[in-house]
Amino acid sequence: MKHSALLLCLLSTLAVPLRAASDEVGAPAPAQWEFVLAPYFWGVGLEGTVAADQHSSDVDVSFSDIWDVLDVGVLAAFEARRGKFSVVSNAIYMKISPDGGRPVGSLVPAAPPGSFDVRVTTQEIIFELRPVWEVLSVPLFGAADERRIALDLGPGARAFWLDNHVDVKLKPGVPVGPFQSRFDESAFWVDLVGAARVRAQLTENIGLAVSGDYGGFDIGSSSHRTWSLGGFLSYRLGEHWDLGAGWRTLEIDRGGVNLEMSGPLLGAGYRF
Repeated sequence: MKHSALLLCLLSTLAVPLRAASDEVGAPAPAQWEFVLAPYFWGVGLEGTVAADQHSSDVDVSFSDIWDVLDVGVLAAFEARRGKFSVVSNAIYMKISPDGGRPVGSLVPAAPPGSFDVRVTTQEIIFELRPVWEVLSVPLFGAADERRIALDLGPGARAFWLDNHVDVKLKPGVPVGPFQSRFDESAFWVDLVGAARVRAQLTENIGLAVSGDYGGFDIGSSSHRTWSLGGFLSYRLGEHWDLGAGWRTLEIDRGGVNLEMSGPLLGAGYRF
């Protein structure tokens, strides 16, 4: 059950902000701050291995399994840009409550069977911050092409807070009990990463972005290794709104946990 709680609390981290070149790449850099707020949805699944107390288990959890136990999910990205400098942040809050049970044989002959029930409540907060600088902007196809492609580089950090509560109840099937127990555990760590983003303006209304990072490096309590890669398309609806869709993959290797999370992204961005 400890493995199960850990898997579910790690089902989502760092999603690509849903703003694929929402301002035209190569256009004059804005003299004032510009902002984009983008709530989004990530249909993520998990695959990998989790180890604890010298025991390990394989993981293969589809998004439909995660959706069945999701209580609350709030995911949003925010970007502030001025000139060639951008600050990109991402925040995720999720609460998951899986439960399960099975019948158990009676401890007393001829007594009715009992039951063993477990309920896990997991809360997760993940926050990412990336200050990046546009280091390159060139024509997309030849010098005469008005469409351009730009490269942003910078450092980044992802902070994770995980909190698990496990309630166990045994009903032995006799007029004693039930017997109950509760376990609590929490964890917090920060991973430092190097980040890159490529933005391309394909048409007046369609943009493409590919974003990735790599880090961890066993600094303090951080991951041994973590990386992510995602790409998505955006479509400008008007002066303030964009729609975006794409795919995201994230891998975490930290203290016996080796998980890969992948799934489609869908969201909307509001520019102001």
